[in-house]
Amino acid sequence: MPNRRTFLAAALLVPASAHAQPARTPAPAPAAQREALRRAVATHILPRHAAFAEATRGFAAAAATAAHGPAQMDAARTTWIAAALAFQGIRHLRFGPMEERDRGFRIAFFPDVRNSIGREMAELLRAADPALVSPEAFARGRVAAQGLPAAERLLFGDEAARLAEQRFRGTLLGAIGANLAVIARDLETAWTRPDAPYGTGMEGTPDGPYRSPQDGLLMLFKSLSGGLEFLAERQVARTLGPSLREAFPRRAEAWRSGQSLALVRASLAAQQELWAAAFAPMLAAANPTVARQVAEGFARSAAAAGRIVPSLESAVVQAGGRAAVEELLRALGTLRRLLGERGAPALGLPMGFNSMDGD
Repeated sequence: MPNRRTFLAAALLVPASAHAQPARTPAPAPAAQREALRRAVATHILPRHAAFAEATRGFAAAAATAAHGPAQMDAARTTWIAAALAFQGIRHLRFGPMEERDRGFRIAFFPDVRNSIGREMAELLRAADPALVSPEAFARGRVAAQGLPAAERLLFGDEAARLAEQRFRGTLLGAIGANLAVIARDLETAWTRPDAPYGTGMEGTPDGPYRSPQDGLLMLFKSLSGGLEFLAERQVARTLGPSLREAFPRRAEAWRSGQSLALVRASLAAQQELWAAAFAPMLAAANPTVARQVAEGFARSAAAAGRIVPSLESAVVQAGGRAAVEELLRALGTLRRLLGERGAPALGLPMGFNSMDGD
């Protein structure tokens, strides 16, 4: 029988280059591409950024008083979960505003293979200097200690009870909350400012990063492909390990709060929403068969994620649970191959790139 490494390699395999794909069909007319971009911005990108901004404002308010008592601690935990889930709605949009000033990493430094979060937080807690956690200081550095994972440690970690005992822990949590709200506000502003909203630039400008609507649409497709890859490889597959005995439940993104599976499902739902808004109508016109197959692929992936119980952390250390996780990885692998090998060519999009390279 194939070993676990063989399974993961097969489940996560995606096409390496464009030459292995079918010939591309002519790209849709610029007007159709422009309309697709506008649909994506209006029905996916703007609402999702607004939701993240609102969630982080709620978390910032709750985090500021979390150390005052059990009720306030519960409120901070509840609003942290809301903010973490809302981030999944925009996480895959790792270009432009999200890429600027390392905003994506500052929101969620994951995976943290070297425990940078732990080291940076320990340094801050030892120093107990409010100047080190000001918005200006966070903007200059300490990327790992200023986002959602750091806040999770303070709220749900082994030493969460010390939040009320060690004053600077509350100061740090409040600073993280305020910082996240500022980042979310800046992200939303970049997409909504009246003078030059980012989405308008994606439709093409003579001297901008996008010369045509096809360039903007390709970036959106890359963000979708890369987002699904991140979901499969970073958020799910890392927890499996090579065998039942060698599983890594604590590699799950939010194991302290028990929200890892909820984040996976929220991420998948958001990316399905992007597909439906930007690409599904165009593909239905160009190749109805492939459009139906992609829709079925998203549905199978969502159903597979729904069969993982009770949590990702628990599932990977149980034989039956691992089977459900593997089923999700197979569904995601099939979907990604379908998008790269048939979806992109049918849409007239050149796919000669690494889907997570951001190029």
